[in-house]
Amino acid sequence: MTKIFSFNKNDRDLSAGHHSLLKEVNGLNGVPKSLAPGFPDLDNEFNQMGITHIRLHDGFGIGDMDNYFQVDRLSDQSQMIVNVPEENKPVAKKLLTDISNIRSIFPYAAAGMRNHDISLALKEANYKMTDAYLRDIMDNKAELNPCNIQRQIMFRIGRSGEGGYEIPQDFDIYAILVGTLVNRYALNYTRIGLPSKITYWQVLNEPDLPYFWNSDDPKKYYELYEKIARIIKAVDPSVKVGSAGIAFVNSELEDYVDGFLRYCKDNDVPLDFFSWHGYVITGDPQNIIDVGNAVQQSLNTYGFTDVESFCTEWNSCPIGTKNTYTKVQSPTNAAYIASTLIYMQYIKADRAYYYRGDGLSFGLFNNQSSAKNPWVKNFCTYSAQSFYLFSRMFETPYILSSNNDFSTGLTVLATENAEGNKVNILAANYKVDKSFADGYSAPDYLYQQYYLDTSRSLNKLTDTWSKNKWFGGVDPTTIHPDNAVVQHGPVKQLSDDNMLRAKSRDYTNSDQGVTVVINHIGYKKFKVKAYRIQEGGGLEQILPPEVTSQINVSIPKKLQDAVFST
Repeated sequence: MTKIFSFNKNDRDLSAGHHSLLKEVNGLNGVPKSLAPGFPDLDNEFNQMGITHIRLHDGFGIGDMDNYFQVDRLSDQSQMIVNVPEENKPVAKKLLTDISNIRSIFPYAAAGMRNHDISLALKEANYKMTDAYLRDIMDNKAELNPCNIQRQIMFRIGRSGEGGYEIPQDFDIYAILVGTLVNRYALNYTRIGLPSKITYWQVLNEPDLPYFWNSDDPKKYYELYEKIARIIKAVDPSVKVGSAGIAFVNSELEDYVDGFLRYCKDNDVPLDFFSWHGYVITGDPQNIIDVGNAVQQSLNTYGFTDVESFCTEWNSCPIGTKNTYTKVQSPTNAAYIASTLIYMQYIKADRAYYYRGDGLSFGLFNNQSSAKNPWVKNFCTYSAQSFYLFSRMFETPYILSSNNDFSTGLTVLATENAEGNKVNILAANYKVDKSFADGYSAPDYLYQQYYLDTSRSLNKLTDTWSKNKWFGGVDPTTIHPDNAVVQHGPVKQLSDDNMLRAKSRDYTNSDQGVTVVINHIGYKKFKVKAYRIQEGGGLEQILPPEVTSQINVSIPKKLQDAVFST
């Protein structure tokens, strides 16, 4: 027997979304522009997925303040080089280091902070490279953008992963540097050709992890946040400033949630949005509800009831390995994504950004060949198709009330348009498997991936095309950064046990299919089309294969309800 989900077309669910209006929780980390040789441009793909919100984070120099990547680091897990053939890894590390450090906005930031000299910190500020990427991202070309998507960027202040974890040596200088960026990209954005201002500014990333913030004193983060937030508001009071994404909300409530909020309240520190991350590590997408509710409870406790709540990173697994990079592009992850996007409609998450959406190793696109024809490259991954299906729900943005049964492996959302003459239904079937969130548990096979092209060193990226493509028209060999900082041993990491546990589920119906009833539909005749993401399904286009013939549709004579079964 199939599981029955019942929706009432005469009643919109005011407790879901923004008072029944579908929330834009389908933002992405990563950009639609190639970040380095070997990675594709994805403008058309981002547009087809309906991506409006982009968080500028882990751009490997683009949007970064003061990276100090090191060529002799031990880790090979960088998203750009993990899939590089072993014999090419040394060259890849050198090229990644050069690109990431040279593209940083302030090549002498560390030198200036070390000498407490703001003029030195601002020396030869390297705006052009980030300028060019921002223009390309925001100037969404009409020929690739039939839906007229206007992209909005959240600017993450700080460094990319592996770009250095020591805290800034001079907080006052660091805040002044941020102020110059707000002046450029918010107050005077038209001077550099941006179509709109950058409104949202996030102060750093995951300070509860020594990988990003090598300090065991949370008050250090509070202090830097306050200085940056105040200078941002002084430059442009209309922009929004918010906190770093906290990696493990439930385990760090006192230090980086409650402690931070208490500090902001007691010192009247500007806070327009609070940011948290949704890596739940249990393999259960429903835990996103627990994290979102914990954040909202703390916001309410300290009087920040009007502060926006943003999940600025989430994925089924935070651990980056070759195993993970295949799992996150699989049909199973497509179901995880659809389930999470539905669950987010029932918590106080005003916006969310999946990590990540481009062609890098955590991303939604890879270089996998078609199983049917090895000479044909697939257009996308199953996970990208999941984002596409969710974007179609915005055609009918009002959420219908339902029995909201989250106790099985099946999750369903039904929405209607303003006229009430069209309904879209999104259904996901996901069985919780903790090994799916384990980066060291191997899948049956590994997908091919894009990786850094090491056929050319930095000295061979000085032709006009390469300079315009990745360096904003600047010859990269003319940039000589001095951002090296002595890296101390990492402090003891705060607990990474976020105290979340997978929910109890009944999977009896998961293998039987689902029945969706739309009560009071009011029509005797209507058109139905159905699409399904499943293992072996075509990836030649972003639209999954049509399976309308597999759906049974009926209308009881007296009730005028619509019944859809599969």
